[in-house]
This record gives sequence, C-alpha cells and structure tokens, in this order.
Amino acid sequence: MRYRFYSRDHGHIQIFQRNARGHRRSFEVGVSLVFGSDVITNVPGHTRGSAILSLIDTWIEAEIPPLEILMAMPINGALLLGIEKERGAIKPGMLADIIATPENPIDDIQALKKVKFVLKEGKVFRHIQ
Repeated sequence: MRYRFYSRDHGHIQIFQRNARGHRRSFEVGVSLVFGSDVITNVPGHTRGSAILSLIDTWIEAEIPPLEILMAMPINGALLLGIEKERGAIKPGMLADIIATPENPIDDIQALKKVKFVLKEGKVFRHIQ
C-alpha cells in the first residue's frame, strides 16, 4: 500500500493547508479529534514514528491547543475504539506505551518529535544515533 505523504516539508503546501483548515473547522464545531498511528504504512526516508509525528504540524497549523493534541492520541483514540477500560490512561491495570521527551509537550508540542526513549511492555527502547 502506498500512502501519499502530504507535509509542508515535502512540497505539498496547498494540501497541507487544506488539511489544516479541515482540522480547524472540525475542532471549532466540537468534533472529537483522534490522532492515530495506523495512517502511515510506508513513507520512504521516514520511520513510521517520524512520519506520524510529522503530521502534528497539521494540527499545529490548525491552531489546535497542545493539550487537545495530546488528548487526541491515547485518550480519544481509546474512547473511539471502545477500549478506554484497558488503554488511554497511565494508571494501574491499564496497558500503556510511554514516551519520554526532554520538555513538557503541553508547553511545546514539538517536544513529541524529540523522544528520548519509549517504554513498551516494561522494556526501554532508545534510538541509537
């Protein structure tokens, strides 16, 4: 499956801006936004993680507040899928993969692009440079 990667950085500025306007309109009318990682299958030159995180730029362009972006990831995703009793929160008994960033993403949502490590199933994974 080939995915069309529309980003500001890849010369697709008009499509990027159209997507941002759509996000903004949806947010303004109260649509519950969900940010999912399944939309990316294979983007040449990107890992799946870097490709999906580049999509945050669309949300930033749409002026969606960082807290809303963060909620759209685990919380709204779990609610949409009906698995909120198992995922979507960090608390005892819940399944969660956790990332560590150098800054608080509520203060700077771009911090999500600077992941220091991922905690998945009790194991720490770091990107080796």
